[in-house]
Order: sequence, then structure tokens, then C-alpha cells
Amino acid sequence: MAPQKAGLGRRGFLKATGLGALGTLAAGGVIQAVGTASAATTTLALAATDGYVVVPGRENDPLYIFGFIPVSPTATVDALVQQYKGHAQTSAPTLDFRQNDDIKITLTNLGLVQRPDLTDSHTIHWHGFDIPSPLNDGVPEVSVAVPISRQLTYFYRPHREGTYMYHCHFEDVEHVQMGMTGIVFVRPLQDGTPIGGFSHFAYNDGDGSTGYDRHFAILLNEYWSNFHDGDRDIQESIATDYEPQWFTLNGRCYPQTLLPNDDPTLPATLRIATPNANYDDAPDYSLPNSALVQVNPGDRVLLRLANLGYQQHAMQLPGLPMHVIGQDASLLRNGAVDTSYWTNTLYIGPGEARDVLFDAPAYAATRPSGSDSRGSYNVYYFKNRDWRRLSSLGAPGPSGMMTEVRVYQTPLPPQTAVSQTYV
Repeated sequence: MAPQKAGLGRRGFLKATGLGALGTLAAGGVIQAVGTASAATTTLALAATDGYVVVPGRENDPLYIFGFIPVSPTATVDALVQQYKGHAQTSAPTLDFRQNDDIKITLTNLGLVQRPDLTDSHTIHWHGFDIPSPLNDGVPEVSVAVPISRQLTYFYRPHREGTYMYHCHFEDVEHVQMGMTGIVFVRPLQDGTPIGGFSHFAYNDGDGSTGYDRHFAILLNEYWSNFHDGDRDIQESIATDYEPQWFTLNGRCYPQTLLPNDDPTLPATLRIATPNANYDDAPDYSLPNSALVQVNPGDRVLLRLANLGYQQHAMQLPGLPMHVIGQDASLLRNGAVDTSYWTNTLYIGPGEARDVLFDAPAYAATRPSGSDSRGSYNVYYFKNRDWRRLSSLGAPGPSGMMTEVRVYQTPLPPQTAVSQTYV
């Protein structure tokens, strides 16, 4: 941290550098809707710790992870340690902000249960955000990292709409692979104003061309057992040997991707329970985010995609052409020149984001279909083109980086949150 200026007291210094919002967090339930698109100021809190996730083929030997957990913004550090330490989640909560709103996010470092000898700090780095001061950027060398049992409140006012991602930037090669990753998106000022038959938009387009009816945030990633098992067992991993065995959407492998967003009110058959070795194998629900896409016939659908793995992926949606309208939080339009494009294979590299529109077709009884509590639906697969990334180590059948787009015969309720799932 930079030294204080002469004559400037500690409180004044903290205010001047954006740290004046430092405070305590307090006991409470997990926040389901972490962000908001309507308030002038959004205040939320995340905690960092370790835990486990179950993956296909290793149901009885879950992977060790680090992760962010949504917590109450008013609890004490001691209360958070008691309730959440050792219960990490991945992927992290999807954060929903509005352009030009003030954002205050408090990060608490709870420490690690499995590795008490590992005294890593943590940060939140906002990948691609325009940050006026490096102090809030989460890069330890030029800002502030959060030690164990300490807190830091980040402040932002996002001026550029689009889809981004966030991750820990302390020992970032390790911590990103271990699971400290999530999507954050910024709604445009145009959002909420009817234009061209839509009231929700990916960008300030002026003509409604980026309008949508429903939107879904999907984070691409991979798991490499060497990092996860090595960190658990105090063994060194050589990053250049990287060869992942699991390929994930929102932290899940197919068919886990089809289960709804985790909720304690759901029946056990719709939840992903991970035995936590540090708590006598008591179940953790550490994979909270669904990758299921549920839509009505005729819906214009926005996919907010980001890749925080270390490999490029080629994603396809057979039968439904994809219109790429945004790249790395930038509208693909240069003045009057439209640089968006249509594709049947979307290439997305590490650290990249894409905003993709597609139109849901009419329901057809002759197409492959299924049914659930919401009625009958047609099935389209959003999947990796590489068949090797549609499998998981030791698991039978299709797995890996795949989910379903379900087009329902009976209309779904209006969507009130990104990636909302109906059960």
C-alpha cells in the first residue's frame, strides 16, 4: 500500500483511496440474487475459502477447491468463519450491475481448513473493467491483497456495459484453476426503455438490435486433478504439464449442468451434494450455478459467455445459428459498420468473453423432446465441438462441456434474473 500523504489522517486517507467503506460483515443466509440492476448503489459481500466439489467419475473422491461464497454484508468476521470456512463454491455468484451505478463489494478471507499451513491472501480482479485506480483492481503487486481474517471493500462505478469475468489474482494461475472464478455483467443505460420490441439489451445500441427476452450467463472452465490433488496433499504441480480431465460449464459437467440453480428448498434429486472430507463427509452444495437454458418459442435469447480456463474452446449449438454481437464487453459495431457475425462454431479463448444471440424456434412435436414439471420441450445441445471435451475421467456416457437448450410447448413465466431456472 502506498504511504500516507503528509497531513492526511488515516480516515481521510482511506476515503481518498476508496477504502473508506471498509467495515464488517455479519451472520446471515446466502444471498441468492447477489446483484441488482436498478439501485443507484449496490452493496454486496463475498468470502474466500476452500472446500470440495463432486465430479463425474470421482463421486467418492471429490476435488479440493478454493472459491468465493456470497455472504451477508453485515456480519462479523468471526461469524463468517464459523458458518462458511471450508465450504467454498464454484463457480462464484454471477454479479449483475447497471452502468454508472456505484458498486461496493467487501471481500473477507476466511482461510483454508484443509491447508492451514497455506496462508494465501486473496483478491477480486475485475477482468476487463476500466478501473481509474489500480487500488481496486485486485492485482496484488499494484493494489491490496486480503490476508486471512481480514476484509477489503472494493469500489467501482462501471462505465462500459457488457459481459466480463472476475477471479482471484493472488497466485492467479493456481487460484483461478482452483475455482475462484465468476461472471459479472453490466446492463446498459438503455435497459428498461422499449426499443424495437424489446426492453432488455446487451448494449447501448440505439436501435434495439441487441435486445433479448431471456439471458443466461455461462462460464467455461476445466479441472486438472494435479492442481487440486496437489494442493490437498501438499504436492507440487508443474503448470506446463496442464492436461485437464474435466470440462465444465458454470463449474458443472454434463449431466450436472441440467440441474437447476441450487436451492435448499429443492428435493435431494435436484441438488448436487458433495461429501466434505473436512466435516465428516457432511454434504456441501458447492456447485450452485446451473447451465440449463430454458426458453419459449420465439424468444430472442442472449448467452453471456466467458472462458476462465486455460484452453480455447469451440462451442456449437446445432440447429440454431448464433449471432455474435459483443466481444470482451465491446459492441461489435464500428460507427455505422456492423462487425457482428453469424456462426455455427464459436471460438472463445482463455480470458475472453462473448455476447451471443439466437432465436428460439417454434415447438415441434417431431423433434427430439423431453418433459419435466413445466411440460414438454424440444432439446437442442450447446456443447463443445471436440468430442474429447464431452467426457469425464472415469465416468460413463456423455459428460463434460455440454448443456441443453429447452424450448417449451407451454409458456414459461417471465424471467426475473439471469440464468433463472424453472423446476
